[in-house]
Amino acid sequence: MQVFKAFLKSSLKFLPQTALYFIIFTSISIFISFSAKDSGNKGFRTVELNIGVIDQDSSSASLCLKNYLGAMHQLIPLKYDQNILLDRLFYRDIDYILVIPKDFEHRLLNGEEEDLFETIQIPGVYSSIFIDDQINTCLKTIRLYLFGGCSLDEALANAAEELQAASNQVSVLTFEEKISSSMTGFYYFFQFLPYVMLSMILHGLTPILNTFWETNLSKRISCSSTSLISQNLQLAFGSILYCLGIWGLFILTARIVYGAELFSPTGQFCIINNFLVMPLAIAISLIISCFAPTSNIINMLNNIITLGMSFLCGIFVPQQLLGDNLLSVSKFLPLYWYIKNHNMIFGYSDETFLQETFWKYAGIQLLFIAALFSIALVTSKLKRTR
Repeated sequence: MQVFKAFLKSSLKFLPQTALYFIIFTSISIFISFSAKDSGNKGFRTVELNIGVIDQDSSSASLCLKNYLGAMHQLIPLKYDQNILLDRLFYRDIDYILVIPKDFEHRLLNGEEEDLFETIQIPGVYSSIFIDDQINTCLKTIRLYLFGGCSLDEALANAAEELQAASNQVSVLTFEEKISSSMTGFYYFFQFLPYVMLSMILHGLTPILNTFWETNLSKRISCSSTSLISQNLQLAFGSILYCLGIWGLFILTARIVYGAELFSPTGQFCIINNFLVMPLAIAISLIISCFAPTSNIINMLNNIITLGMSFLCGIFVPQQLLGDNLLSVSKFLPLYWYIKNHNMIFGYSDETFLQETFWKYAGIQLLFIAALFSIALVTSKLKRTR
């Protein structure tokens, strides 16, 4: 176990640096989680918004949609004059403009889903996203009854009844419910934890593994009786033990800060989802260490990888606010699927939480991890043969 003992000695050398990162990142993570929770409470207080409606169809379907939105918002009938509409948006007289085209009911009855309505919105305003979701919810409900064999009148009547019950719950419960569940500090703690864990492990583990690629030490190990398989197993054991210690400290911190909430069904799925970040960080550290970079290069790569994935995958910026093209690129990054699972666990997603979907997204993360470990093994083998 000479390699493992050398790993422990190296880890002790970097222990003060790792402990400092843990204190700093934990403090920042907890601070962000609680401050985000407070801002979330303020952001969801207002339920009713001013929605301008231009109904060019004047059909039963458009009336159903307007009644649904009118139960939650203040609807203002408008005529289509682009200059006036933009002025009213600019001066915030109206928060959102919905244009229902002339053939709206006909296209809905034919099962069309694309471009059923038009919107004019204020760029970068969160409330517009929720109005979009409410409109889509109404149309999906109507389609559901139409696909179930109901006539248009029956589908509209059934959808109106169901949506009325839902809108009553929204105005009384939904936004406050988000405050107490989805928008808690517990949600934000596990939202930002992948960034913190990746940063800590890359800062701490990569220099340790890099030590074993130093020319003199590498030659001494090669000349010893320790086989290559044994060397790799001892390094793997040390890396797993090191990262388990870091991950365990964060879980212990969550237990202290959030109490029994950690062991609720939601908390258990969060733990499982977050556990997958650990082998991901090990695989990335192995790849970086194979190139034997200096400490400055390690820090640079750490910032590029952690900050890049955090912004692209939805850790720092919600996935709902990222563009479709950007999300298409993000799907090729493992943390995208972490955030997909995370949002679904807390109900902050278009998808209903299902265990099958959760394990599917977890499986995709495992495939990424397996691919990265394969790259690390190939890189390591090529480096040793030189």
